[in-house]
Amino acid sequence: MNPNTHQAVYDLLKNFAQQSFKRYGVKEIEELKRAYPFHKLFLDDAGLIAAKRERSAVTKMGMLLFPRLAKCIASEHYQQVAVEHKIEGLLRKSATDAIARIARELRSGQRRPNHAAELAEVLRVDDDSDHETVKVRVIADLFIGDFGTGPLFVEIKTSKPNLDIGAQTKQKMLTFLALRSQDNPQAYLAFPYNPYSTRANYKHGMTKKIMDVRDEILIGEEFWDTIGSTGTFNQLLEVIEEVGSVLRKEREL
Repeated sequence: MNPNTHQAVYDLLKNFAQQSFKRYGVKEIEELKRAYPFHKLFLDDAGLIAAKRERSAVTKMGMLLFPRLAKCIASEHYQQVAVEHKIEGLLRKSATDAIARIARELRSGQRRPNHAAELAEVLRVDDDSDHETVKVRVIADLFIGDFGTGPLFVEIKTSKPNLDIGAQTKQKMLTFLALRSQDNPQAYLAFPYNPYSTRANYKHGMTKKIMDVRDEILIGEEFWDTIGSTGTFNQLLEVIEEVGSVLRKEREL
């Protein structure tokens, strides 16, 4: 992470945290106690406030922070970086039908995820004699057009997506890969952090039912190092610690 990127990441994290941090007065604390009465069995007032802030922050991070942070880091290495990027084009109807069927069968447990086999199935159908085409469009949370090995499509989600999110993401990834099949594209479901600590420990059942964990998912450190460079995640942790230290001192004033 060069000095310019470091400063941009620092500013982004600090501004996001400042704007998202809510202070609780006596009235708000009493409202929290009534809203979450059973939590008082485990948490004191400070813990209750922390839990409320954590839930609010997780939602905002997914919608507002992670895509911007990813764009900021990737822009140091690539020119064609965009968030909420639309990709559209025409696919043969037989290919879109295959994509929908794969997602449906994975969801129902009729098949197990296998990225290579699924993609081959979609592209094989696309080569068939079916000439009916369908206009399709997908939106990438993060898109890098000049990524080293080919255009990169990333869907950024929390590390425990439900079955609906997983199936939708699978369809979006296969659609993108079919649309850009001539360009050696790559598509991933990315988790910005890993509450299971290591890839080996990742055991979320809904994800493993839909996704080929080995070939379709970037977890925590893998994601940030892929769009940045080796060591980016560790550098990001240092900036987070730096910003957190400054904010804690400011809040004590």
